[in-house]
Amino acid sequence: MSAYDTPSRPCPYCQNQTDADWVDNGVGMVQCGPYHCHDCGASEIGPELFDWYYQDRDGNTLYLPGKRRYVEWAKKKVRWGHEPVLRPGHPFTEEELKTRFYQKKISPYANTVAGKLVDHKTAKEMYTIGKLDEKNI
Repeated sequence: MSAYDTPSRPCPYCQNQTDADWVDNGVGMVQCGPYHCHDCGASEIGPELFDWYYQDRDGNTLYLPGKRRYVEWAKKKVRWGHEPVLRPGHPFTEEELKTRFYQKKISPYANTVAGKLVDHKTAKEMYTIGKLDEKNI
């Protein structure tokens, strides 16, 4: 795999290939948009998930303590599988939280024009002429 490969992932819902928007930063490619399935409409959940985590006064995310399991190399039981605590009223279903993909919904951080997903070059052109969808995040 080279620095200029743009990998795709299988969709967690329909198993077809998903694609993301990638940009060349000079030393390789950087993902600049969520993975999106063009067949079933699934879209990767972006940083909006972190807005729904409980945080303490210092801004650190709170986690549920995981189950204790015996670890052979440590010769003791250790906590395993910490889960962040979500606030009530979050917009994610259990399936979406498990797969980290929206089901038939585009991520609010994705570049869209008239509700349709576009790449970063088209988004720049549409922004220039004032047609890029406004985000209320």
